Amino acid sequence: MNQIVTDINITVQELVKRTAVLEKTVSVLTENEANLNRLLTKKDVENHKLKQENQELKERLAKYEEPEKNSDNSSIPPSQDTIANKELRRTKSLRTKSKKKSGGQPGHKGTTLECEDLPDKIVCETPQYCQNCGKSLEDIPVSRTYVSQVKDIELPKITTTEHRFDEKICTCGHHNKVDGYMGRIVYGKTIRAFVVYLAHVQHISFKRIKETIKDFFHHDISEGTIRNILKKAGDKAKNAYEEIRQRVENSKVVGADETGLAVKKELHWGWIFQTDSLTYVFQMKSRGMAAIDTHFPNGLPNSILVTDRHQSYFNMDVKQHQVCLAHLLRNVQYLTELDAKQTWSTRFTKMLMHSIEMRKNNCITANKITRLKNRLKKLLAEDLDSLHDEFNKFKKGMKNVQDYLFTFLENPDVPYDNNASERGVRMIKVKQKVSGCFRTDDGADIFAKIHSLTQTAQKNGNSKFNVLLALV
Repeated sequence: MNQIVTDINITVQELVKRTAVLEKTVSVLTENEANLNRLLTKKDVENHKLKQENQELKERLAKYEEPEKNSDNSSIPPSQDTIANKELRRTKSLRTKSKKKSGGQPGHKGTTLECEDLPDKIVCETPQYCQNCGKSLEDIPVSRTYVSQVKDIELPKITTTEHRFDEKICTCGHHNKVDGYMGRIVYGKTIRAFVVYLAHVQHISFKRIKETIKDFFHHDISEGTIRNILKKAGDKAKNAYEEIRQRVENSKVVGADETGLAVKKELHWGWIFQTDSLTYVFQMKSRGMAAIDTHFPNGLPNSILVTDRHQSYFNMDVKQHQVCLAHLLRNVQYLTELDAKQTWSTRFTKMLMHSIEMRKNNCITANKITRLKNRLKKLLAEDLDSLHDEFNKFKKGMKNVQDYLFTFLENPDVPYDNNASERGVRMIKVKQKVSGCFRTDDGADIFAKIHSLTQTAQKNGNSKFNVLLALV
């Protein structure tokens, strides 16, 4: 009996030992499992980071694999092109080569300097002695005269005119004065017009206007005086500026565009609404309908509006739209560069170019316009899902404006591009580059008014300076 108990105790002790070993093993395994779980978690985090980096690298690499967008294949302005693209643009164009020779075409009217019948000054150059024998030629008559006219500029100077306003006292005791007293010292119309011309036609900064007047006229003018001259010119321009706005509002064909400008170091937008004979420019912080409604609250109900695809223009009340085909040709050029194997973009380009050729060659008929529109519908109905996302994005945009691509074929007064508006709004960029940002809203508004008046004058064959001379 005792032996059995002893054996049982031994067995139990062995089981206890084995249990302890197993518990220790389980503890080690549990710890190992926890370490593995921590390691897996760490690997998951690292894997997630690697996936993110991989995606970012793919996106960055795509910029190099896909063609770079520039002013030749998109709506990016030329000012934002890289130096390399600017050089390339000098030798690259969307225009196809014509059969015409380079240079002036037959019938082109040239210009040349002509001699004046009544010169301002005549200087006689007469030989005094014979170059051969040295004899005096004083009594020898002139046998022949050669004429050479020299055109030059006389250095200008500021003249001072003193106006004296007399006062007389009548026998009745009344003091009589002549109206028109201007103050002790004032600047005349010509110099005021010249200051406005330098600032808002040639876009020169206040500091350089001051230097120019100092160099040419030997006269110091303060920047404060320059600012006051411009402000008064802006005030006097209000009526003419409003007259231009009203005439634009009632025009049959109007082009519009907008561009960014810096006012008080903030992004504002310069807008242009123009016709063949009118230019109306304004600036606001808004790039949406708030800006348009402020100046054209009634819209342009009688006008065909020529623009790019900025949505705000299509929210206006207008008679009809014409989308700028030059913009579209650049957009399609990017698609062609993006995928040279597909033919959809090249066929779209040919369709647009064909419509332009119809206009240029004056071979427009109702049947041709119908066929062109059917051609457009077929292109927009094609499945482009196998191509780059940019193709469907462009196609969707074209579906939204497909009714506005060929308005110019039905109305000869409507241009097929918006180049006139782009040229007009470009002066805002020139102003910024030459003289920097506008420091105040009033300064930007004054520029818009003066620019509107001078551009309108130029379109009507008038001198910009003469308009300013009449204004100030």
